[in-house]
Amino acid sequence: MQEWSTPLILATAAFLAVLLWRIRPMVPGPRLGASREAMREASARIEAAPNEKERAIALCDAADLMNPVSAQGLYMRAIRADPTSVVVIERAVTALAKRPRVLERLLWRYLAGSPWHGAREATSAVLEALRILYEGPLRNATRAKAMANARDAIVDGERSARG
Repeated sequence: MQEWSTPLILATAAFLAVLLWRIRPMVPGPRLGASREAMREASARIEAAPNEKERAIALCDAADLMNPVSAQGLYMRAIRADPTSVVVIERAVTALAKRPRVLERLLWRYLAGSPWHGAREATSAVLEALRILYEGPLRNATRAKAMANARDAIVDGERSARG
């Protein structure tokens, strides 16, 4: 080997080690504290759920056992199972708070796929969560204001429908 190749090999190995360390949270699968038995139990609860509301809660319980990237799919399934549930939205927002881009993608998918008029409270919670994301970690004041305006329009529409 030539003299210059040894430092190059070491620099490449260090770069790959740092790269692998940085993407480690993206590796799918259960969290370190979750056992296989807990995952099997959660899957059994999902299958045994008698109605969609309980199925959505069981999906959220299973998602809480997984890392955030893997949990995104289970939270989406929970939202599809019960699109009117504010509890499911709040649990997803809490669990994915450290991954703002993943949370943003999930919330936008909810807005695109769910009827707004049938689930005003859940839609309002999603818009509020997006507003907080855009005012905080994603830093986009224009989108934050748009989310606040959309949320206010839904809340005002709900008040006028009641009154």
